[in-house]
Amino acid sequence: MDKLCRSIWIFCLLFLVTGCWDQNEIEERGFVIGAAIDMVEEQTDDSGGEMSEIELGDKYKLTYQFVVPGNFIGGSSGGGQSGGGALEGKPFLNLTAEGASIHQITRKMAAETSRKPYLEHINLIVLSEELSRKGHLRDVMDFFVRDHEMRRVAKVMVSEGEARKVLEISPQHEKMPVLFIESLSENIVKHSTSLPPINMGDVHSYLLKGNSFIIPRIVVKNNKGAILGAAIFNSQDQKMIGTLNESETLGLNFITGKVKSAVPEFLINGQLVAFEIKGAESKIEADVSDKNQIKFTVKINVDGNVGELYGDLALENRSVLSEIEEKTAKEIERITNRVIDKIQKKYKADVFELGAYLKQEHYKTWQQVNKEWDKGENYFSKSVVDVQVRVDVRQIGASIKMVK
Repeated sequence: MDKLCRSIWIFCLLFLVTGCWDQNEIEERGFVIGAAIDMVEEQTDDSGGEMSEIELGDKYKLTYQFVVPGNFIGGSSGGGQSGGGALEGKPFLNLTAEGASIHQITRKMAAETSRKPYLEHINLIVLSEELSRKGHLRDVMDFFVRDHEMRRVAKVMVSEGEARKVLEISPQHEKMPVLFIESLSENIVKHSTSLPPINMGDVHSYLLKGNSFIIPRIVVKNNKGAILGAAIFNSQDQKMIGTLNESETLGLNFITGKVKSAVPEFLINGQLVAFEIKGAESKIEADVSDKNQIKFTVKINVDGNVGELYGDLALENRSVLSEIEEKTAKEIERITNRVIDKIQKKYKADVFELGAYLKQEHYKTWQQVNKEWDKGENYFSKSVVDVQVRVDVRQIGASIKMVK
């Protein structure tokens, strides 16, 4: 009996002393918080030898932004150093490498740094405009979609120039460039002149469905970053085909119902009025009696306040408020009609999600047009899109002028 008890006791102790077979020490991991991908310029083989098919193909330049934990707490904000060591006291490190595939480049980085790149905490993926226009978005996103460490909530953006420059900006009020850009993306609700954040899961869905889509665009000037406008990708080959500026992006957001706040400006009797939009909703209706010219009606309902007034308009007068509502509606119609005209005539890519509406509400018609909705016959570009705007003034605010 004593032998049996001892055997059971020893057997139980084995569970207490056994370690985890797949244990990874946190000190051995290099936490990647952001990635930027550029194209490598075509290079020739100076050795005179014959180059392989892979060597002759396109190559990518990948930049990872690593967190430097020891410098993160109490470290000052500032720029990093690309392709080298971390600057003293900086909470991040940018490393750059080149290769034919993102997977290969990531493995190459593991051989060049003391810590293996760990991707579970990536918050941002930036693609260069050159890469996007050449149709490589699907190729480079394949790695991030497949990798088991990746989170699908990582934000995706397109840079105006080199993507790696985005990870080298001087962050304001944040310790790291990626964290600063994340804060910028959350501020979109204040102005709506850029897109709401698009994450990796959204992009994956666009690629699978074969739809035209848009991605936020980030611009770097004087070592400072700003999220401005949008990059347009078509459904045919999923290449970037153009951009929308801030005003055009605002118009698109009105149509798709993604405006949370905006401040249109206009003149009444030569006096400037700034109208603060506090809420906006859009509703789409369609006349599908003629598939060759489907007629969409986009009804936009807006409410808000008189945010600012330069002049002496009598806001207590209902006729003046009615004129403000009318002027605001006309300004929104001008903004939306401008982007509709540009998208339908120049780019012919349905980034308004009208096809999704047809599929949901008029499925029989959608079955007839979906294969050539915004390619081939391009029924989208032949459609009529009419915008109707209704505006309600909720508050006029206090005034610094005495009422006579």
